Formats: sequence, structure tokens, C-alpha cells
Amino acid sequence: FAPLGYETATFSDGWALEAHLRQSMCDLVVLDLDLPGRPGLDVLRDSPLLADVAVILLTAREDPVERVIGLELGADEVVTRPVEPRELAARVAAVLGRRQGRRRPLVVFETVSVDLAAQRLLRAGGASERLTPGEIALIRVFASHPGRVLGREELIALAPADSEDAFDRSIDSRVARLRRKLATRTIQTVRGHGYRFDPPFSDPAAGA
Repeated sequence: FAPLGYETATFSDGWALEAHLRQSMCDLVVLDLDLPGRPGLDVLRDSPLLADVAVILLTAREDPVERVIGLELGADEVVTRPVEPRELAARVAAVLGRRQGRRRPLVVFETVSVDLAAQRLLRAGGASERLTPGEIALIRVFASHPGRVLGREELIALAPADSEDAFDRSIDSRVARLRRKLATRTIQTVRGHGYRFDPPFSDPAAGA
């Protein structure tokens, strides 16, 4: 999560987490229900240190009772593990956005996600890759106009090429390279007109 602009810390049990919370403030805790020594529900139920902190619960169990209890105790989300890092990142962004009154700009494609603020591409398994300002500009334009056909001249005006783009700066080449990097079919060519972005999923920040 560091490449996405989050400062993180990891703790092996509930006691260590509570000790940290006494020393430092944090915005969000991803809390495993199966923590050793002190179960996650006990930490959530008994610790006043979590009263003003966003909480995402992780569980490997299918039992809905624990999920309901966790939500009733104040958790913001319950996520089943194993969970892909990009899904967890989307849920973290959504929870923090709701808490802070804003949404982290995360764009989800079929197999990757793009954090516009951090200018990073997040792959399954946690690997990330830096994107150029020109690539981010294109993604931002497409994400801002879902379902709308954008002409080539309009794309050039809204997302001009930058010094980090390849030597061929034509908009067709830039879009083709971006589609390959994102491994996506959501950016469609509309013959004679330009390109259209058809999001593969509903926005996770809105529906998570």
C-alpha cells in the first residue's frame, strides 16, 4: 500500500495493535477476526481507541453472525479473505473517502486498478508500476467521460503528450500502448470518431 500513498504498520496480535494506538493516531485499521491471543471482535468491542478510527474486518469464515456482530460494533466493512490487494485498496479508498467526505481517485479495469493520485498501476498480487503523466492524463479523461465517444482532437487537447511518452506521440499510438499496459478492452475504438471508455464494473468506491 505504500506505493499508493498510504503509510502502514503491521501488528502480530491485538495487544500490539492497541499498544500502537495508545502511542499514535491512525485513520484506518484492517482488523483480522482471527488475531492470535486477542480476537478481532474483542478488540473492536472493548477498545475505546477504535471509537474514531475506520475499521475494515477481515475474516476467512462464512458465518454471517460474526459479520453482523462486527458491523453492529461499528466496523465500516467486512471483507472475506483471501482478498486481492487491489480489491482491498479499493475498499480502503472507499471507506476513507466516506469518512473524510471525499473519494480517492481509483479507476478499476478488468485485471488492474489505477490510483490517479499516486500515479500507480496496481496489479493482482500487489505488484505496482509507475505510470507517466501522459498515461494518467488519458486515464483521467476516459474515467471522467464513461460511455462518451471522445474524438482524437478532443483527447489531444484534454490529455496532451508529455516528455515521458514514447517518440511516437500520435493519439492512436498512445491509446494503443495504454490499452496494452492496462490489458483492457474497455477503451473501445469507434471508427471514424475516436474512442469510448466502457467501465467493466461499477465504481468500487461508490458500491463497496
